[in-house]
Amino acid sequence: AVSISQVDKKLAKIIAEENKSCIIIVNKWDLAKESAVTEDYGEYLTKVLPGLKYAPIAFTTATEAKNIQSVLDLTTEIFKQTTKWIPTVKLNKAFEMIKQEKIGTSRGKKKGWPKIYYATQIAVNPITILMFVNKPELFEENYLRYVVNRLRSLLLIEEVPIKLLARTHRK
Repeated sequence: AVSISQVDKKLAKIIAEENKSCIIIVNKWDLAKESAVTEDYGEYLTKVLPGLKYAPIAFTTATEAKNIQSVLDLTTEIFKQTTKWIPTVKLNKAFEMIKQEKIGTSRGKKKGWPKIYYATQIAVNPITILMFVNKPELFEENYLRYVVNRLRSLLLIEEVPIKLLARTHRK
């Protein structure tokens, strides 16, 4: 199978940084399927395009219209996910579950632990969630990535980006 070019990697990085939804489409799969298995190639894409782990992957042969309708159906599903408004109660229940999992950060006790008091969704496309927290600076990138992945799973929005913002909670 064909390897991913630097241009593809650069484009994937921009898509991830801009929190855009996307579908990774591998066309002309009929030419590659002799030398690669879809699952293996999907794993390869996830490794070389780590910022787009959320993006679904579709294998097509456009000249034969193979999988084209399923890609169109998938675009509808992605649009539904990325324009979904999550009720605040449901969102905060998900955050409660994440907090109970007690996954900390590497910070240590001197600076304190990241605490999320509550959260609310403030935008769609991308789904943007504002968290009210003790100290925004305690929310390291790895921890935020973990929270986003858990939210995707708990809220059934697994194939779209989620943008998390942290603001100090005023008491």
